[in-house]
Amino acid sequence: MTRSSTARDLLPMVLDGRAQQAASLALATLDGMGATRHGEPAVELSSLAADLLLAQDCAEDAEDLYRQALVAAATSPRGQVRVISCRNIGMLSLYQRRYGAAANSFQRVTEDDAATLAQQVEALAGMALTHHALGRNELATQALDEAAARLDGTSADGLMPAVASLRLFVRVVRAELAVQYTIRTSGALADHVFWQSDTVYAGARRDESGLLGELNACQAAAVGHALLSERLAQLAMLVRAGMGQTRGLAAVHDHLAWLRRMHLAAPEREARLECALVAIATNQPGLARSLLEPFGTRQDEGPQRWNFELSYCRAKLCEMTGQSEECHRHYQRYALESARCLRSETQTVAPVAATKGRVAETRDEAELALPAKYRRAYRYLLSQMDRADLSVREIAEHIGVTERAVQSAFRTHLGMTPVEVLRRCRVERIRDDLLSAEGCGPTVIETAARWGIRNRSTLVSSYRKHFRETPADTLARREPPAALHA
Repeated sequence: MTRSSTARDLLPMVLDGRAQQAASLALATLDGMGATRHGEPAVELSSLAADLLLAQDCAEDAEDLYRQALVAAATSPRGQVRVISCRNIGMLSLYQRRYGAAANSFQRVTEDDAATLAQQVEALAGMALTHHALGRNELATQALDEAAARLDGTSADGLMPAVASLRLFVRVVRAELAVQYTIRTSGALADHVFWQSDTVYAGARRDESGLLGELNACQAAAVGHALLSERLAQLAMLVRAGMGQTRGLAAVHDHLAWLRRMHLAAPEREARLECALVAIATNQPGLARSLLEPFGTRQDEGPQRWNFELSYCRAKLCEMTGQSEECHRHYQRYALESARCLRSETQTVAPVAATKGRVAETRDEAELALPAKYRRAYRYLLSQMDRADLSVREIAEHIGVTERAVQSAFRTHLGMTPVEVLRRCRVERIRDDLLSAEGCGPTVIETAARWGIRNRSTLVSSYRKHFRETPADTLARREPPAALHA
């Protein structure tokens, strides 16, 4: 729904749920392009095929296609390589549950002047999904509000059909997250502390009747699209079950069978977990057990990072069936892993783009985008960026290639030159220090000097370019106010 006309030809197939067929057709079209596989058509098809492969749990093939999309973007308008790189890293990181990397990648797209309206809206939805996965529902709502505001600010008549589609996209994502939050904050799941601890958002749980009305309205707007209709009907059934109308849960396995026929492995996995939570909340241990049975091995659990919600379901099922020792073991694993997730992932996750400034990109984001040899160059750049005399020649010599090779690799895979990457990394570290009482030096320029920038005009121009504010503006937003002098 956020695609350009190139990939939009495949949209009916995708919205019917035929992910495998759509991916195969996209790949066949790419193969037919041969040596002309570049420009917007190739970028769109490569990215779409990769997204669909993620839905089928084919992560390695998807990652390869995301790389192909970057290569195809070499002839795109200036800045699009950077946007596409961040967008694709965000999608892959979200699938892998690397939430800090996902949020930072999506954040960059929302703030990049080269990003189209559709790319910005998609990235804001990605940020909402990421914040939701971390239990930060107020921030998820803010991201969707920002997406709606950007769509409302669009006045070009020629874009109105696309804007209408994007509005429906945002509306469906909002309804999806509202249902997920309603399920997990049920009174019967009060010991699901990962969600119950979201005190900032505690008063914003949607009324079930109003939520059902919104789901029905979304269904009416999505009529004719099997994938959306099936998903919205499933969400409505879960809401009704939470209201005591549990008879509809008998059809849960029919929905899962449909997802299996469509080869949508990742959505099926998530559907099993959400349905198991509802079954537990409505005291149906037999149904919960049947839903969790396919998770018998670590391989069947999908991405191995942060599977604490599965541990919670297993703990509750053991509790319901009188297996107290097993319950304690699973709940202990749940509590430890959920705490580790929050400590690990939220350190680098920023609020939505409505707030000023950008967050530091975690190192593995660039490592994911760069070929193996040039990841060493990037790591060396990070380790030496406090030196004002660091040069591209030195970075190239460190990995045994020419300056031109390093320049070409960074431009192709990151959309920036090594100097631009170095400058961005430096100002991000400077900003982090300015916002931290412990990291701040006596003056702004002394703080900047720690990261290799000793010229005031260079600092201010680079800082303003990346954050759209001056170092003094950043200091003014710090609490308590800092007593530094520029």
